[in-house]
Amino acid sequence: MVRLYEYQGKQILKACGVPIPYGHVVSKNEDILGAVRSVFEKVGTGRGVAIKAQVLATGRLKAGGISFASSTEEAVSKVFEMFSKKIKGMSIDKVLIEERLDIAKEFFVSITVSDSYKIKGPIILFSTEGGVDIEEVAEKHPEKILIMPIDYLKGIDAAELEKRLLAFNLQSDLVKKLVDVMMKLYEVFKKYDAHTVEVNPLVLTKDGRIVAADCRITVDDSSVFKHPELGIEVPRDVARPITDFEYIAWKIEENDYRGVCFFMQLVEDLNEIARGGYIAFHGIGGGACMLAGEVLLRRGFKLATYLDTSGNPTAFKVYRGAKVALSLPGIEGYCLAGAVIANQEQWYHGFAVVKVLREFAKYKPGFPAVILIAGNKEAETHKIIKEGLTGVPLRWELYGREKVFDIDFIADRLAKLIEEYKQDKTRVAGDIMDFVKETRPSDYDLKHSIWFKTTTGGEVYIDLRKCIAPACGFACVKACRWMGTGALKIEDGKPAVASKDPEALRRLCTECLACEYYCMLRGGNAIRIVVPMYGLDEVVKKYHHLYR
Repeated sequence: MVRLYEYQGKQILKACGVPIPYGHVVSKNEDILGAVRSVFEKVGTGRGVAIKAQVLATGRLKAGGISFASSTEEAVSKVFEMFSKKIKGMSIDKVLIEERLDIAKEFFVSITVSDSYKIKGPIILFSTEGGVDIEEVAEKHPEKILIMPIDYLKGIDAAELEKRLLAFNLQSDLVKKLVDVMMKLYEVFKKYDAHTVEVNPLVLTKDGRIVAADCRITVDDSSVFKHPELGIEVPRDVARPITDFEYIAWKIEENDYRGVCFFMQLVEDLNEIARGGYIAFHGIGGGACMLAGEVLLRRGFKLATYLDTSGNPTAFKVYRGAKVALSLPGIEGYCLAGAVIANQEQWYHGFAVVKVLREFAKYKPGFPAVILIAGNKEAETHKIIKEGLTGVPLRWELYGREKVFDIDFIADRLAKLIEEYKQDKTRVAGDIMDFVKETRPSDYDLKHSIWFKTTTGGEVYIDLRKCIAPACGFACVKACRWMGTGALKIEDGKPAVASKDPEALRRLCTECLACEYYCMLRGGNAIRIVVPMYGLDEVVKKYHHLYR
């Protein structure tokens, strides 16, 4: 689920008729003094203003993320002070300046989805007590809580809701205002495909207004594409801004539904990763990833990444994910912990791992890598990796199903290889840009070559001058037919494309990397596949000073 910032949620509430405090959101580089003055001009100096850090965290008041000011000068000072803080480890990019409400009573209201087998649908959660200690109210005073299921086809039964609220001994005119707000919150819930629309506190002011003093809206990440107006670039449930590397990883996943490439940067501060001691962690299967990662953490490893490639992804997708993980500065080891007997065809992982590690070895010779991979096509995958990495200057080890339940052994081997790598006084790193940049053949000649694009924009180059067919047994064509859907064929004793229609060819290429691999293995080296990385080179260039 994707959580919206408070100011975003309040803009939605306002558009749907829910009263909110008057306010202004600012970033560090905007006119803070002008924003503060505009709020004071609107609300006056009687109650002052609230200064609220816009971070995706609850409990901001106790954490120092909300403060109050009674004058323009004090407010400006506190806004600047807020920008210098971190709230629950999160930096602050925006601050909301809004009127301080004159509170008579606080309530809690939420429209959310209940997973209870008895409901399996939206419900209204209401409490006669709201504010920072709402969890304690639910635990100690259940009599103050209303839980009312909503029939999704019929909507909220306003009469029934009013009846249920009157049972709390609330005044009739107040109940009508509460019902009106809840009806509007449910409209927000439906319109924005939300999982939760929560207002805490919903304030009754001393002059009789009902105002949403705070709000939390989470949107179903599968529905984000329907709401471009929300400006959500990466639909991930992360309580901090998305990092540059996470953005690149999302572009891998965004329009390619073949399997999963889920990437998270576990340490937001790249300076911390660059200081060393971190590994790139890559798993297969969410549960297996977490269990294997837990073992590594328990053994003292520091994980810079959480990468899951499962659900039968293409080799392109696995390659891209691993390349992002290895591109972080200061990485001292790579662990592919496929701690599961996977039913997906693992040889696509094999082709991807070989390609990315062969390229990475040119940047960091001697780099340590431990690979655990088991499941369907396990023997074939191990053969691909062993033959593909033979002679490559890396410290690498490969294990199969016999070690799926022994991640401690994997941890021991990785620790040993990393220590050897650190002790190697002869190791010299190259330029990271040589690893991440998308390099196309410089001597490409249309008259003597084949070129076509793949499904997600990859480029396949086959230099017929370097092709050794038929001596290789047409390994590339056989691989394309066996692992893919036949984008290549044999024509006049050489490889050729199976269709002259570029769009048809794009669909035929399943991005398995097999043709490049087997051409390389047979000694032809006539095939080069360029896999676009959606601007990874620009991101790495931005942080180039952190690499060593």
